[in-house]
Amino acid sequence: MAKVIGPDVSFYQDDPETPQGINFTRMRQHAQFVIVRAGQNLWGDRDFKANWRGAKAAGLPRGSYWFYDSRIDPKQQAEKWVSMFEGDFGELPLFGDFEDTYNGGYRGWKHWYDFLERVKQLIPSNKEIGVYTGYYYWLENTVGVSIPTASLNYFKQYPLWIAAYNPTGPSVPKPWDDWTLWQFTDNGDGAVYGVESLNIDLNYFNGEKDAFEQRFGVTLGPAPEPTPPGKNYRVTVTSLKVRSGPGLSFGQIGSIKLNEVVERLESNADETWHKIRRLDGSLTGWSFAAYLQNLGGTPSGGDTGTGGTGGTGSGGSGDPGSGTTNPPPDEEDTDWYRVTASSLKIRIGPGLEFESIGTFTFGELVEKLDASPDNKWLRVRSKDGRKTGWSSGDYLISVHNPSSEPPPSTTVPDYNDKNWYKVTTSTLNLRESPNLTAKIISTLSKNDIIPALDESNSNWVRTQKLDGSTGWCSRDYLAQVSTAKRPDSVSQALSPGVTYLRKDLNSPRPIVVHVLAIDLQAQKLEFLVTPSANNTDVLCTRTTSKFLEEFKLHAAINGGYFSYLDASFIPSKLCPNGGDPVRISDYAASRGKIYSNKKTAQPVIHIGKKNQVIFNPKQPAVFNAISGDRLVVVEGKVVKNLAAQVPNPRTAVGLSKNGRWLTLLVVDGRQAGYSEGVTFPELAELLISYGVYTGANMDGGGSSSMVIRGFDGKARVLNSPIEMNQPGKERPVGNHLGLFIKP
Repeated sequence: MAKVIGPDVSFYQDDPETPQGINFTRMRQHAQFVIVRAGQNLWGDRDFKANWRGAKAAGLPRGSYWFYDSRIDPKQQAEKWVSMFEGDFGELPLFGDFEDTYNGGYRGWKHWYDFLERVKQLIPSNKEIGVYTGYYYWLENTVGVSIPTASLNYFKQYPLWIAAYNPTGPSVPKPWDDWTLWQFTDNGDGAVYGVESLNIDLNYFNGEKDAFEQRFGVTLGPAPEPTPPGKNYRVTVTSLKVRSGPGLSFGQIGSIKLNEVVERLESNADETWHKIRRLDGSLTGWSFAAYLQNLGGTPSGGDTGTGGTGGTGSGGSGDPGSGTTNPPPDEEDTDWYRVTASSLKIRIGPGLEFESIGTFTFGELVEKLDASPDNKWLRVRSKDGRKTGWSSGDYLISVHNPSSEPPPSTTVPDYNDKNWYKVTTSTLNLRESPNLTAKIISTLSKNDIIPALDESNSNWVRTQKLDGSTGWCSRDYLAQVSTAKRPDSVSQALSPGVTYLRKDLNSPRPIVVHVLAIDLQAQKLEFLVTPSANNTDVLCTRTTSKFLEEFKLHAAINGGYFSYLDASFIPSKLCPNGGDPVRISDYAASRGKIYSNKKTAQPVIHIGKKNQVIFNPKQPAVFNAISGDRLVVVEGKVVKNLAAQVPNPRTAVGLSKNGRWLTLLVVDGRQAGYSEGVTFPELAELLISYGVYTGANMDGGGSSSMVIRGFDGKARVLNSPIEMNQPGKERPVGNHLGLFIKP
């Protein structure tokens, strides 16, 4: 069956630092329709009008969507949306996008009703409205809040556009019986569809071409021919490298300066590289397409460009290779650093005694200008050139060549109203009562950060470890780090080689990060991926806590993507011990048994018998393997043009450059005032700040959980998962990654 496919786009697919926009002519060569974001809240999408016009000019049938925002009156949102069209409502339905997690005053299905009804009043009677949502989100916010049957059935009149990133097809929530559009991935190849982001959302229509044309009253003509070579292009960077072939592996044979005009001779298959020639014929080679602005016309001679101001791109401009949002100015420059502190002071000289003149923020990219003789202080400049000064090198990590591979930096648990202390001796006993003859319950390690639960004894402090063990320790070996406030960064050793780290960030929004830093050279560590009882890709869901307790592990996180089986599979038969039967979406293996042998584009994390970890390539003898969603860090750098996303809970796995440190990271989200989550680029920056050289996003959202074994043998959840909009509630998931510490 020939599938009808189309992307959905927004301003996220347009890099504001480049003059071009989406190349809809190129998109039309591979897509049969497009759905364009109109806006959110009371904000119109900055690219909507250009995208709406460009898609129409390219002959693409157009739909639109509006991201419903629970913080704003739904009727006002409806009115803003309709005003964006100026009478041209497109050819496909207008979709209300219901996935909001702001928890505003207008949240929930009753307000969705008001929104849709107001849209209906304002648009022509023959214009169709649809609903975009995800299976779990819809259930959580309708069935999960006991919506009346009649009210649920009201929504059936609207065609369903469902998000489900799996290869087998989407689950359809009530009241619908079927779907109209299926958003099957958010990881499509942006280059193919003419956008500037690396990834793009892609959607299927539920039917073939004839059904699509009949359903929407459109005719899908043939795709236009690709833009021919032989056009004028202007160089848009200070110095553009020219290489002997189309890729970074080819040697540099020259360079072309800013604003020089060149002739394009040909392009590689995905048009990410152009073969160009100087107009005087003195240099011919390959360069990044992203740094070449199409001016149109034929060569006219001269060394520098004088015409053309940009506009929408064509003929391959705006394809990948365009760099990250904040790239260093030269692909081989090694003097760029990222800030790893939430707020890093800028001083007029190299030392604490010098006056502070400003701050850099977490993740900010800065250029090294100079260094103190001992290299402990660096003189750096912000990327925009507005801030220059000296900052501590302890909080700056080289983007290209990290000089060392230390264990990830420290970071924190609760007790916001308590004083906090750091352990200053190598081992500190935790006793039942405040005296040296009392029974030893447990031990603390040097640099552990602990809360003071009771300070009534002048020589002893009562505290609690992460595992729940509570006791008294000598005050002589404690240094106070905060007064009546949990510090922003806290750490605690769980065992030799395994440390829990927590960091609380206030910028760019409230974010709480949980990390398990694991030294793979430590003895007595064993890993486990959730096994399959029948050696097939069908598993029974468990919470991460249940997984940890069932297999008597010491730490665990949730694993990769999975999909629910349809109604023909009876849960009680497939899962007699509880849970729902699900199918693992990607490659997976447990203790030498491969139970999901799928070949997909998703990254695979292999963990060998001796705890050697490698991403993607299969080892000769597969032991443990689990798949992520996408790579977000490669060679210590943020993957270019990660699909822009709203902040969400995330789970990630990362590995240091020397393969010694494994980082398991969970970010809480969807909880206003506590932690709102991170985007994919922000997740990558966090991983890099913990020394990660290669890192992958796993399954996130309501699935994100980090659990350890408590002092009593029961699971203790370290983060704040969110299931069915309930903070602290874990979601049962398909598979997990666990750690056992041998006695």
